[in-house]
Amino acid sequence: MFQKGTTVYDREKAFDGYTLWAPLQTMQEGADEDWQYPGHAYLIGMDGAIVHEWLLPYPTMYAQLLPDGHLLAGLRTTKGDEGRPGVRANAMGGTQGILYEADWDGKEVFRHEDLAMHHDFRRLPGGGYAYLAWEPLEDDVRRAVRGGQSCSDRGVMWCDVIREIDDSGRIVWEWHAKDHLSADRHVIGPIYKRHEWSHFNDLSPCANGDYVCSSRYLDSVFRISRRTGEIAWQIGSPSSIGADGALRFGTGPDTLGGPHDAHIIPEGLPGAGHLLCYDNNTYGFISRAAEFDTESGRLVWESSSCGFQHGRVPFSCFISGARRLPNGNTLICEGGNGRFYEVTPEKEVVWEYWRPEPDASLTPWIVFRCLRYAPDYAAMLAALKP
Repeated sequence: MFQKGTTVYDREKAFDGYTLWAPLQTMQEGADEDWQYPGHAYLIGMDGAIVHEWLLPYPTMYAQLLPDGHLLAGLRTTKGDEGRPGVRANAMGGTQGILYEADWDGKEVFRHEDLAMHHDFRRLPGGGYAYLAWEPLEDDVRRAVRGGQSCSDRGVMWCDVIREIDDSGRIVWEWHAKDHLSADRHVIGPIYKRHEWSHFNDLSPCANGDYVCSSRYLDSVFRISRRTGEIAWQIGSPSSIGADGALRFGTGPDTLGGPHDAHIIPEGLPGAGHLLCYDNNTYGFISRAAEFDTESGRLVWESSSCGFQHGRVPFSCFISGARRLPNGNTLICEGGNGRFYEVTPEKEVVWEYWRPEPDASLTPWIVFRCLRYAPDYAAMLAALKP
């Protein structure tokens, strides 16, 4: 039997702090909206003990801790009619619908409902929020999109929108992926269904206001200019179209397979300015944290040779994440297995935690993403120290 909770902890090499995670709970399909089981978010210490928790009104995708001690979460609901993206006939991964902020004590301070909302969200430095949403493609655009499993075409294809709102919930800016993707260049990977073109699964603001997003279906990471709307660069895609018009599929360390949690490593952290993501490596069956030089698009560090435990390779075919820590280590969420682990630049595992108990949903073990916060990140965390 596998151990649970914290199973590895090197106090000298691990970065001390608190790890936030939430069970990625399924929605109750068709449930009465007055009777949804609640969501949860947990803050744990390095020993795995829960030091704080939040009870949320709906099943939770994942949550972030804000510097003022508030919790920002994406909640999952089945509200809406038959045409709503993400549920029923349009079922897709990452469905949410409610952006929710609660204070340290769990009291609601903001709620915004957008039934097209999915996957990721952010509180913006200047106020307001940003999140991902879906919109349908026009039929002629859908038919022009290349790649994917042809047998999976539903007659409708969805694409991504980045949506910014102010503190009252009013939309103040949008970016529509369909206006900037090319049917000839942005080819859906061969293992994915033709339900979506891009399937962005994260949204990371850059210091200058640009956004970095990873696209599962395009096996790529994009940087999007906030000023012009143009795609500044794209890294990782193994799929392309040759001069003869035929589809090509490349391999190698600089390609990605269904990546998640893409972001630019912030200033002040080792590797600042590089791209870091969790490469699910859906074509190779060994996942990794992958760090790229954005100028060249070349891989500069990966974690795939570490994390082998109990005869199991580190692999999650979906969800998951990777974050650089101030001491140079990288925190990895192997989401499909409910496993979090911290590795050094030399790929030594110095902290490991396994989700100890399943929940009652259809996804009993999985965790979308985990985040580590230093004890001085928020006053509430400093108060937790004995």
